[in-house]
Amino acid sequence: MKKENLIFGTIILTIATTLTRLVGFIFRIYLSNVLGAEGIGLYQLILSFYYLMVTLSTSGIRVAVSKIMSEQIALKNYSNAKHTLRQSIGLSLFTGFFAAGLMYYLSNYVGINILNDERTVLAIIYLVPSLPLIAVSSCFKGYFYAVSKVSKPASSQVLEQIIRVFIIFSIMNYYLPKGLEYGCAAVAIGMTIEELFSLAYIWILYIFDKKPYSKKIKTKPDNMIFSILGVSLPLSATSYMNSILRMVENVLIPSRLIVYGVSTADAMSLYGIIKGMILPLLFFPSSILTSLSSILIPSVAGDNAVANEKKVTYTLSKVLHFTALSGILVVSVFISFPHEIGMIVYNNSIVGTMLKTMTFICPFMYLNMVISSMLNALGEQIASFKINIIESILKISIIYYFVPIYGFNAYLFALFITTAINTLMYLFKLLQISCIVFDISNWIFKPLFAAILASFIARYVFKLFLSINNSIITVLISSIIILSLSYLIFLIIFKSVNTISIKNIKQNIKKVH
Repeated sequence: MKKENLIFGTIILTIATTLTRLVGFIFRIYLSNVLGAEGIGLYQLILSFYYLMVTLSTSGIRVAVSKIMSEQIALKNYSNAKHTLRQSIGLSLFTGFFAAGLMYYLSNYVGINILNDERTVLAIIYLVPSLPLIAVSSCFKGYFYAVSKVSKPASSQVLEQIIRVFIIFSIMNYYLPKGLEYGCAAVAIGMTIEELFSLAYIWILYIFDKKPYSKKIKTKPDNMIFSILGVSLPLSATSYMNSILRMVENVLIPSRLIVYGVSTADAMSLYGIIKGMILPLLFFPSSILTSLSSILIPSVAGDNAVANEKKVTYTLSKVLHFTALSGILVVSVFISFPHEIGMIVYNNSIVGTMLKTMTFICPFMYLNMVISSMLNALGEQIASFKINIIESILKISIIYYFVPIYGFNAYLFALFITTAINTLMYLFKLLQISCIVFDISNWIFKPLFAAILASFIARYVFKLFLSINNSIITVLISSIIILSLSYLIFLIIFKSVNTISIKNIKQNIKKVH
């Protein structure tokens, strides 16, 4: 099977990620309607503890598998590549079952004393069996990323989402009448069954895959466990600390809003709107960046292993440029149509108001996502860990001390300032260890000017179309398309992007067919 290149792999994974997010986003709308803002807040609290346990179960193994295997295959050490996967699976079984046991044992205490809501306990227990399934599944996904066959884990993503939605749709009407606790439990059941099917599917794909190390193993493999731990432990330490601090943050938001004077139900509802509605909406357009982040580590790690510095620099520069352009485009869309998007998606006017305020964080969030993958690919996990710790401690401090005084506005300030600081520290570190030259004119200033012009055009077109067409959805989609095309045209006019780059993308796509 021909190896997929970076661009084609990104396109494949982007399509799958977009489909997955689209299904998931529609599902979130469904959940917001059946559970309400308070139920969504409860669900997000459950996820904050669950993701901590997922982090413990996976322990950075997927990234370690994709990075180490891609390096070993690039160096033609096929025996080490195969042994890496085997030892990773063994390690994942241990961490997965350990995390599952710990989650079950702590479920009652965490739900009542840490999450401060007894209604979270049942869902936490139902999520316990999913942890070892996720751990082992992540190893096989790491293998497919390492050998650049991203269509396999991509199809797994789509299958996971479809199964989850189908199961939850099927059982929600039975569980929800018993209360929000059981509604969240129905979601937990769907998530666990989803992971069972996902592992079975990815394992079958692996069994029938034509492996790059088949019949090429001539030497005895090294013990790769220390190499695996060398990559996974710093990553997992970062993830553990991030997950713990995120859980602290998530618990603090509603509790400090209550101190500010908001009722318990309203605080949980506001928390649900922020975490369960606004942030997923802001992240929804980043499908292609999520895909890039997933395949960037093995791609760059392979080139870095053979000291191909020129290619590493070229790849990272192009990805950074594209990320900056994407983030600015998303801001222009949400700034131009915040209330329309909030009403169409959630039928909630508060969402539109919050969206307009929070959208400025998008470029920083997107750059943060991509640069962190770059640093991991270049072996800078410790630096990422230190930067993330600084960000989280600062954010928690602002939430703890200022939300009781200034309310929700203090949280918005905390989110924006800490994300911006984190991204700038990431970028500074990347520029230190690479040969990238950050082109602020073509990557920031020109795109900003292009976005402003495109936004004015789109708003004018929106009002014009609305006067002759009563379908606000059709008018909004048309206006967003016009905004995006205008943005691209202005980028070309201002020479922020050039037609040669677009032609190169087309040629790279044709080469894999």
